[in-house]
Amino acid sequence: MADLFEVEDLRKLLQLAPEDFDTDAATVARRIASGWLSDATGLSVWPDPVPDRLWSWGIELGAIAYNNPEAAQSQQIDDYRVVNDAGRRSQILDDARRAYAVAVAGPQGSFPEWDWSWGPVPKSGREV
Repeated sequence: MADLFEVEDLRKLLQLAPEDFDTDAATVARRIASGWLSDATGLSVWPDPVPDRLWSWGIELGAIAYNNPEAAQSQQIDDYRVVNDAGRRSQILDDARRAYAVAVAGPQGSFPEWDWSWGPVPKSGREV
């Protein structure tokens, strides 16, 4: 199974030096992002290679999870305030749901009701 994104790509996106990057936390963030996107898309296995759209959603969700592991709405220290990305996470997941609606909902369409004038219903692959 392909990974949604490489942990090293997440480090580069966040522009962190290798010594400032927690690889274990990034691996957990990747699993969180994978879970969120899997629920939204209905995909249980990522295609190999991962399409750019899924990769970009995944790595952005991974960055959100890495930077805010407690899922806090906001944080303030003295006069420094950070508002976290709950809105952006929702937007990404909504986009993924729309893009993969068929995968989530299953086959679409209608099938005709059985018309008894067609003949007997086949049993075990044989007609009676």
